[in-house]
Amino acid sequence: MSKARLEAFSDGVFAILLTLLVLELRVPAIADHSSLGQYATAMMPLIPKLVSFALTFMMICIHWVSHHDFFRQLQRITIELVWLNNLFLLWLCFLPFPTALFGDHPTDQFPVLLYSVDSLLCALTFYAFRSYALHAQLFEDNVFAKAHGPKRSLPAISLYAFSALASFISVYLALACLFIVPFFYFIPSLIENYIRQRKAASRK
Repeated sequence: MSKARLEAFSDGVFAILLTLLVLELRVPAIADHSSLGQYATAMMPLIPKLVSFALTFMMICIHWVSHHDFFRQLQRITIELVWLNNLFLLWLCFLPFPTALFGDHPTDQFPVLLYSVDSLLCALTFYAFRSYALHAQLFEDNVFAKAHGPKRSLPAISLYAFSALASFISVYLALACLFIVPFFYFIPSLIENYIRQRKAASRK
């Protein structure tokens, strides 16, 4: 299988997932010509759904960027990598379900536990991606291989595992772990891009 075909298939799944997420945000029933206060009251129950939507949307986007960067640096695709990719997409495709459950019951243990476990499986599969590619010497660039190797998945694995365990002690502690994860990947990526742009500008 060509790398382009695998990436096109994966991009299609990512696009569908992002579309499915917004379907849970249904417009509340409210009479015509209602006041701003009445609209605010009607929209209040949607806040947990909006929060769960934003969290999952951000995480899927981070997964998509990581997925793109990872496969862009590979020399070739193997059948083992194809099936690891299918496994990764399996966990991602399931993510809208715990997202919806979490949006309906944001402070219940089971939705938070299910969300944490599914996210942990995504992170573990990406760790397997990186470990296999490093072991099979599939990376084109050794510098990229070191920077984006298996260790890059460890913060997410640790936080998701801790979130799953913490849900048995405190749901709020488990939720804090879930919301911390995006910052470990989004903010460092911004810093890396800024440093890269500064270096490129200084060379000119």
